[in-house]
Amino acid sequence: MPPEIDDATSALLTEVLQRCCGVVHCSDCALWLAGNDHLHPLLGHGPHSSRFIGDYRHPLSEGLISMVFASGQPFCENNIQANPQHSSRLDQQLGIQTDAMIVVPVVSAGEMAGVITCVHTSQIDSPAENSQAFTSADMDELEFCAALVGRVLETRV
Repeated sequence: MPPEIDDATSALLTEVLQRCCGVVHCSDCALWLAGNDHLHPLLGHGPHSSRFIGDYRHPLSEGLISMVFASGQPFCENNIQANPQHSSRLDQQLGIQTDAMIVVPVVSAGEMAGVITCVHTSQIDSPAENSQAFTSADMDELEFCAALVGRVLETRV
């Protein structure tokens, strides 16, 4: 299991995620922390976050978020459905489809702690051309947020 965080730290990290979501104009943003052989969504912002935060576990052996966690390299994909490495496990659970995603690593105390995801979603089988695309500036912003989150996680101990 990922480490517990206190209410003040949770509120601060949620605010960082909310502001990041606003800056990159995404529908959902989540902080995933590693625990055993899964990534656990600890905090999130957006219309779908309350439906999976705290309850879902994503295997470290599949999907783009696990790839970013393993490699420590950020990743942006604006046509997720065409990427064979995308895991649709959570999409199926929520009844949505992810159209675009940015995933960046969160490093805390020199160790990989987890990832932050920002996504554009739509209803299942809706046309992808209506979805927004992420930019390199969006990735830069998300990397900055991940650095802040990493530092906050370091200081909470």
